[in-house]
Amino acid sequence: MNEIFEEVVLAIEEGLYSVINRPDVVLLNIVALVILILIIRKFFWSKVTAFLEARQQALSEALDTAEMERNTARELQEKSVKDYEAMKDETRQLKEKLTLEAYQEQEKLITNAKKEASRRLAQAEKDIEFEIAQANEDIKQSIKEIAFAAAEKIVKREIDESVHQDIIDELTQESIK
Repeated sequence: MNEIFEEVVLAIEEGLYSVINRPDVVLLNIVALVILILIIRKFFWSKVTAFLEARQQALSEALDTAEMERNTARELQEKSVKDYEAMKDETRQLKEKLTLEAYQEQEKLITNAKKEASRRLAQAEKDIEFEIAQANEDIKQSIKEIAFAAAEKIVKREIDESVHQDIIDELTQESIK
């Protein structure tokens, strides 16, 4: 590897010393360079500059397009964030609304159940009162029948008071059973 570098260094040194030692080669190189520049200028310069300008224009357009797309992407991102926040708020509000409606429905059901229970309790009390009244009427009727039967027996027999008392006690015992 060092050998290659040494050869390159020698070639460069010879080229530098040849400028001083051989001015005719330098003059010939300058003339060739000028002719090359004139040929390039005459035949290729307009094409090269047109290519470079077109390339510059394409790069400028690409940069402008990229900037526009970046701005559009930023706007879409901001819009997406706003839409997400709006949907999040809407979801929260809907959840709160549904929770409130559920609590209201629950309270309504509880109130209706309490009303139904009160109504049934009142009906049961009325039924009990009716049954008690009916039982009292039946008892009164039984007492009347017993009293009538006792009076009948007393009238049929002419007996003393102790027998009379025994009959009443017997009839009372039968009605209690």
